[in-house]
Amino acid sequence: MFSSRKISGVVFDKDGTLFGFQEVWGSWCETVLTELAPDNLDLRLSLADAAGYNLMTKAFKPGSLVVNASADETTQAWTDLLPGRSFADVEAAGLRCLADLPLTPIVDLRQLFAALGSAGLKVGVATNDYESVARNQLREVGAEDCVDFICGFDSGFGSKPGSGMIDAFCKQTGCKVEDVAMIGDSTHDLLAGVAAGVALKVGVLTGPAAAEDLSDYSDVVLDDISQLLPWLQNKSLL
Repeated sequence: MFSSRKISGVVFDKDGTLFGFQEVWGSWCETVLTELAPDNLDLRLSLADAAGYNLMTKAFKPGSLVVNASADETTQAWTDLLPGRSFADVEAAGLRCLADLPLTPIVDLRQLFAALGSAGLKVGVATNDYESVARNQLREVGAEDCVDFICGFDSGFGSKPGSGMIDAFCKQTGCKVEDVAMIGDSTHDLLAGVAAGVALKVGVLTGPAAAEDLSDYSDVVLDDISQLLPWLQNKSLL
């Protein structure tokens, strides 16, 4: 059962929570795998499998590295399958393929963040992607300046499911961790909340995971982030 303490801060995962997951990362997988193995279908299939992506059905598998892990873990898994290609080379290919990806916010993020701020909440974004990518995407939809804290796996606080990102959010914003909610579409997001000791863990169904995948690790599972503020208000948590 979640704490009845008033929530003072919310930390969002990025992909699958703020932005549509399949639209961004399905396209990215297709593009980067083609660049890494342009003339070798068997190798593309092996690389896709290592990252937890089904190249034939174009769907992410349960436990996918792309869904759950940090960007460097996916890069390392691919580097291990590419003799003669360095980690830096594979990472560079992945970064190149991030350009011009479709960007589909789940809701009007500027409007959502502004409403949360008006309700007295500090807002953070903690992603296992690169911090620079998160900032660029939020800037592109006009929402970066509405966020109090943004970090990625490369920001120096570790990656989810560790607690470091949430701890850093609390340090920067002055929120107490026992008054914070963690919102995400994967078990890694929710387990980060568990590790940090947050008041509330909120799963959302806008990523690859189903409700039954998230329910054991969350206090509530919502369809998407548009339901968060009304739910907090309904539960008198603001």
